[in-house]
Amino acid sequence: MDKAILDPNRARLLAKVSTQLRALDKATTPEEVIRVQDILDATDKMMESGLFTVEERRPANEARIKARAKLGRLLGKMERGKHPGKGKVISQTGKSLLQTLKHLGLDKNRASEVQRIGTIPEDVLEKRFQERAKDGELTYISQAVEWARPFWKIKHRKIKHRKIRQAAKAEPANDIGGPFPLLYADPPWRFVTYSESGGGKSPDQHYPTMADDEILSFEIGGKPIRKIVHKDAVLFLWCTSSNLPLALQVMEQWGFTFSSSAVWVKPGIGTGQIFRNRHEVLLYGTRGNMPGPAIVPPSVFEYPKKGHSVKPPEIRSIIEQMFPDFDAACRLELFHRGESPVGWVTHGFETGSAH
Repeated sequence: MDKAILDPNRARLLAKVSTQLRALDKATTPEEVIRVQDILDATDKMMESGLFTVEERRPANEARIKARAKLGRLLGKMERGKHPGKGKVISQTGKSLLQTLKHLGLDKNRASEVQRIGTIPEDVLEKRFQERAKDGELTYISQAVEWARPFWKIKHRKIKHRKIRQAAKAEPANDIGGPFPLLYADPPWRFVTYSESGGGKSPDQHYPTMADDEILSFEIGGKPIRKIVHKDAVLFLWCTSSNLPLALQVMEQWGFTFSSSAVWVKPGIGTGQIFRNRHEVLLYGTRGNMPGPAIVPPSVFEYPKKGHSVKPPEIRSIIEQMFPDFDAACRLELFHRGESPVGWVTHGFETGSAH
């Protein structure tokens, strides 16, 4: 090809990329972003001819990824409203998600692709581009989807948590509210002591305890725990190392499946018949289709001891961070003692007014 003809074509394509980058920056609707994306895709395809260097192609290559990210963010902003059709996702135009995708010419796979890429924070995306440039490589769409994996996982969990919260609030309430997707419980376990002196150290000296069967069959307003919690729920259950088997039975009886555990390590040495305990165990169980938490904290908590069997309030705060989309109406603390914490429904011995 004559160089005089080639150079104007090169200049035209390079200028088109700059123009579309400005258009992408100004785009505010999915339709506008898709138009820019289609032009960028075609331009990048034309630049594959071998007449352009990798660095000349890079702006168009990265711009088409940015266009998908912006389109994904716009689709992600579609609100779930109270419209006909349970669970329909509604756009600002009043159309359902399927109607909107059809209007935009997007199938479910492509919509999923851009929504995944759209979860990548902009600073992270730029960093990934810089890494590819340092290696002298361009970016493929499949690579961007892979970069999005951890961010999409967080986003997807958040969406599921919100769906569970909305479903729970839509159902008829129990005597104390609910049904609750999040349950936090510190049962007043009764321990057998083997000496007269040991009795002075038993929990009964500090607060009323309950027999094993009473905890297993515990009810509120004549309803067992499995009828008070939502069909998709998570349980945080305190126990000591010596009553793990019983605690697991309680978890199962209440309708949950054990999944994991953490420990609270205390600064001082306590009592014990085999080992002198310095820790208590926090069991984690789920019910139904409850997804994992939004954040994953370390499995060892180290906080001061505030009183006999009193658990650190910081752990309650950590639970709130793990499931931030569950508000006060979704969180129930059983066997609570003392004034109720803000943001929880509580039930228990000497519990103050619920918030």
